Amino acid sequence: MDKKFQNHIIICGLGSTAVQIIEELESYLEKPIENESIIGEVRFREYLVIESSGEAIDKMRAKWPNIHYLAGDATDDEVLEKACIRDAYGIFPVLSSEKDNLYITMAARQLNPRIRIVARTADVFNIGKKLFKGGANSVVSPNFIGGLRLISEIARPHATDFLDEMLRNKNTQLKIAEIVIYAHSALHGHSLKEACLPEQHGLLIIAIKKHGDSHYTYNPSYTVRLENADTIVVLGDRDQILEFKKQAAAV
Repeated sequence: MDKKFQNHIIICGLGSTAVQIIEELESYLEKPIENESIIGEVRFREYLVIESSGEAIDKMRAKWPNIHYLAGDATDDEVLEKACIRDAYGIFPVLSSEKDNLYITMAARQLNPRIRIVARTADVFNIGKKLFKGGANSVVSPNFIGGLRLISEIARPHATDFLDEMLRNKNTQLKIAEIVIYAHSALHGHSLKEACLPEQHGLLIIAIKKHGDSHYTYNPSYTVRLENADTIVVLGDRDQILEFKKQAAAV
């Protein structure tokens, strides 16, 4: 692979979880509002897959002929280097082996301190703790998430359908988006009230995460001031969100 990648996503393996990730990434890249360069946020532009099985690669290419891939072992540091790990935006260690995912997590964090690592594990409580200690930003258990989804379908089916339609339906205008505020932004230093999101943009403010905080503040007070690296979560249609992202990135 001679192509030079930057701000890209690396997927380790081609198991069922990886295939689902590819499906979602393909959908993500089709949405211009999510991948708009003008918003001023660091976002990935491409992705590649690392896989050691020639048979699995052939099946993948039959479905996605133009996909970028690297034939090799994702637990090999040299292979990670060839995948431009030092310039990557994020990586998914989603192999079937917990040990391999832990090694990839630790190696990725060492090779790229800024990379976002989202790892897969069957044991989110025990192995998950080791993955976090190894440098993962987030740890996901398909079994745990699946259980939550099953409960949601029973306990709150309408809310679940609403979120599915909003997040997955390509034809739905209503979206949830996150907007990062930067020091050069025209909104920096202003309160949520002064930002006038509902009045000027028709956006509903769902939550805000202050830079350095580990938790979101839901339905925040309009007296909260917007500062560098704060993240706002809003609900609105695509055009409204894009206009606000332009303002958030403007000097």
